[in-house]
Amino acid sequence: MFTLCAQERSTTSTVEPVELSIARTTADLEDAFRLAYRSYLRSGLTKENPTGMRLTPYHFLPTTEVMLAKLQGISLSTATLILDGELGLPAEAIYASEIDSLRNKGLRLAEVGCLADQRESPVRFLKMFRQLSTLIAQAAANRGCNGLIAATHPKHAKFYIRHLGFEIFGDVRACPYAQGNPAVALLMDFEQLRGSEIHTHLFGKPYSEGVLQGHRWDVETHDHFQTIWQQSQVATQAMNSHSTDPACERLAVIQDAVEELIGEKVAEQS
Repeated sequence: MFTLCAQERSTTSTVEPVELSIARTTADLEDAFRLAYRSYLRSGLTKENPTGMRLTPYHFLPTTEVMLAKLQGISLSTATLILDGELGLPAEAIYASEIDSLRNKGLRLAEVGCLADQRESPVRFLKMFRQLSTLIAQAAANRGCNGLIAATHPKHAKFYIRHLGFEIFGDVRACPYAQGNPAVALLMDFEQLRGSEIHTHLFGKPYSEGVLQGHRWDVETHDHFQTIWQQSQVATQAMNSHSTDPACERLAVIQDAVEELIGEKVAEQS
């Protein structure tokens, strides 16, 4: 697994080195999904499920990668990078027209989601996420993207705007994949940030090609997490079976499409 010491890149007073990497092993992926589950459950953004993990259909796509921050071998924080592709982006469940408008302006997008931290302090996580954002942004640019989007709780939007250069492109709406909690849509346009301190923070110290190298799940990894995904969906499907919310219906359609694509990809690799 390729890792990099965040202390070398951070402008904060981090004392101990934090390793940033793209998760490449089943153990690291499980760490990330457990972190996401505990964090989302603590914040009321998901329901309990027997697996103790939170992953989405998009995690099975070859255009999705999981980022992980570790301290002394312990996983502290995680985020998921989802590239725009044939099934679009998760935030299209609530911001479809706005995202289409960004595409029409020439933006090649990726979405940042499943942000989570082991610690309960939002301040500590947001500081860690600022470090993790260097890997996220450079990985996205390495894959041909020139912009990032995120659907985040409005109370965190100020941090994203002030410290990471995001701007609002969609108003506050209920998020169907976060238990209906409010979300606001944010955009980071790499070109608009060029020449700024934030752009220097994100891109001033390039990661090596080895660190940025993409990672695709093999058939064994797909099968392992497919079983976990199916177990986690039993309660969710029962809860949403009578929902008439258009956003929930769109999310269900996307999930079905992703699951169909998963089957096709696994069959190709078999």
